[in-house]
Amino acid sequence: MSVQAKRLKAIGLCLSALLAAAAAVRAQDQAQMPADQKQLLDRIKQLEDKVADLEGKSTQTVTQASIPQKTLDFLGQTEISGFVSASYIYDFSRGAKSSVTPGSPTIAGRLYDSNNNSFTLDKFKLAVEHPIDSSPTNWLAGYRADLIVGQDAPLTHSSGLFGGPGSSQDIDLEQAFVDINIPIGNGLKVIAGKTVTLMGVEVIEEVSNPNWSEGNQFIYVENFTQTGIQFAYKWNDKIDTELVVFNGWDQLPDNNSSPSFMGRIGIAPDANTTIGLLGYGGCEQTADNHDYRTGAEIVLNRNKLFTDKLNAWLQFDYGHEDNAPAADLSGATPAVFPNADWYAAGAWATYDFTDMVELALRADYLKDKEGVRTPFVDGNVTAPAEFSVAPKELFSLTATLNIKPIASLQVRPEVRYDHSAAPDAFDGKDDQVTALIGVAYLY
Repeated sequence: MSVQAKRLKAIGLCLSALLAAAAAVRAQDQAQMPADQKQLLDRIKQLEDKVADLEGKSTQTVTQASIPQKTLDFLGQTEISGFVSASYIYDFSRGAKSSVTPGSPTIAGRLYDSNNNSFTLDKFKLAVEHPIDSSPTNWLAGYRADLIVGQDAPLTHSSGLFGGPGSSQDIDLEQAFVDINIPIGNGLKVIAGKTVTLMGVEVIEEVSNPNWSEGNQFIYVENFTQTGIQFAYKWNDKIDTELVVFNGWDQLPDNNSSPSFMGRIGIAPDANTTIGLLGYGGCEQTADNHDYRTGAEIVLNRNKLFTDKLNAWLQFDYGHEDNAPAADLSGATPAVFPNADWYAAGAWATYDFTDMVELALRADYLKDKEGVRTPFVDGNVTAPAEFSVAPKELFSLTATLNIKPIASLQVRPEVRYDHSAAPDAFDGKDDQVTALIGVAYLY
């Protein structure tokens, strides 16, 4: 054995002796301790053992052990999403000729963004969903519920829910439905409950639209939601169909005993092009089962138009209603038009300068021949989306800069010009210019 090995062996023997001596001293000290101190040391030793045992397990294992399995299964199948949005708008057109009641903040012809020179808490949106796909072999079931709280919520109320249209309750159940897949063919989807409309390019959630403000087609020629049963079937990668039978436009329950219908055919010639063909019909007037509202719509979408940065949409609408009352909200008995017609067209384009900055442009035109779709009052404007007089023709141009500093944040300044064929439609004028900025956080 070398000299170095002998030295290491000697050091090891010394350390062993020291540890043995320390253990003997500790045992002797414990033997001389009072009983209460011995119990305390035993308790500390038990706690040390439990901590060591827990450190060997993951936090997830410990948490799951305290939550019922049924709850864990539900949470594992549920997706949660939504957003919070706020905005500020200013109407540059207000002046000496304005007929607005002094102190009234309402901007004529607008829906959500109608509070002039005011900060608005637009929406807190919460959606919970168990999504399902179409399946040719399996029965599947899911659900979705969307809750909106904020100043926008009353503007899309269905009748019979949260006070109905015009209610001041700042909460709305936008959607709530059960989604079932029946294994027929490629899989037939059956959706029962309250759903958003099949119509239009724009939707209720401003964060999903090219522009922040809603266009005239969304406000005046479409329903917001429908309550009924919907059937959806995807025939192949290029064709899908939807049919919904429902109570009526934004009706919960129905305002008459006649159901309404809406059907849509979606065509996708290629990966960047979609065509939507839609038709609807039904009695929409209260206690009236004879006078029908009918119409049709075409929506065209082309992504990567000429360049990967440019996307475009076109929407065309036509509507007709028998014996339709004029949309006069002044309290007087409205005139009735045996054959009321309206036409609308809209165009959208977005261009991505960078991943963070996008420009969105919109132009739309609405001709409401008899004034049955554009609400107005005689004199002072008293509520959003109302005009001083029936405008009958509306035109707007909108430019929105969509800025996304991070994926979950939107900052959206916007300028909009509105014009009407009626010289006094916009508070004593035939046009108005507004600017706003909207901010939203998406989760």
